[in-house]
Amino acid sequence: MIRWLPALVAFFVVVGCSPRESSVQKPEAAAVEDLTFTFQRQKDPAKLKDDADLLGRELSKDLGLPVNVVIPTSYGATVQALISKRADVAMLSSLPYLLAKQETEVEILLVEKRKGRTSYDSVFIVKADSPYQSLSDLKGKRMAFTSPTSGSGYVFPLGHLIQQGFFEAGQKPDTFFGKAFFAGGYDQALRSILRGQADIAAVSDYVMEGDSADKYLTADERSKLRILTRVPGVPTHLIAVRKDLPADLKKEIRAAIKKISETQPELLSDLYGTAEFVAAGEEHVAPTEEALNRTGLQRREVVEK
Repeated sequence: MIRWLPALVAFFVVVGCSPRESSVQKPEAAAVEDLTFTFQRQKDPAKLKDDADLLGRELSKDLGLPVNVVIPTSYGATVQALISKRADVAMLSSLPYLLAKQETEVEILLVEKRKGRTSYDSVFIVKADSPYQSLSDLKGKRMAFTSPTSGSGYVFPLGHLIQQGFFEAGQKPDTFFGKAFFAGGYDQALRSILRGQADIAAVSDYVMEGDSADKYLTADERSKLRILTRVPGVPTHLIAVRKDLPADLKKEIRAAIKKISETQPELLSDLYGTAEFVAAGEEHVAPTEEALNRTGLQRREVVEK
């Protein structure tokens, strides 16, 4: 079988072009001889690749198939990998999943479970010693969103602000805030407060609370910040598969991931901070659909920025 993984990696990482521009195609489902598992990028792509490679090798043992691991350079590239069938399995958040589903046939295999829930909170953060007690106190202040592709750092808090009547769908956030900008990541958003560049930021709750919080800020840095308010219901990361993969193979992938979560949980928790996965359907991403509708943002506009 053609070994196209090195070319694909170079395509994503070096060239950074859309996978549609390559003529190489994955084999049809009936002739699956290997699997390509793509992982949504995060703060440290190199570490993510190392952690994902470990998981890929373990999955390969359980499935009896080579498992190729790819870390695309953008959310949009993750989506295109599924659409063009250059990825068979993907771990990603609900926003890129919704875009992929709009363009091709994919389905949810498993979803993360964090602290007993398949959702988490978007949290608005301010300095610990600030006088602010509610969002209405932030009129004219500086707002740091995480990134345009973040559910908890942009879409959900934006929808909440609109729902609370601070501005209308389609209006810019600086209609209410004195300034609104994208910091580029969870840690950057929070440090913009610590540096005096912002008065408030929106991030995921696990950036401030829980076992994975130290990946973003030190305990001392977090002690200088506090949660102003919460927006619940952000869907956790999910594992999606091409719908045309053989049904037996999809069951085997699900079983293999569940087994690893029980016997070697660190292989999964090192990726995005949790090791527990449960079965779920399309209802899992419904809150993101609702948040997008509330904001007036288009799926492609959010994911491809």
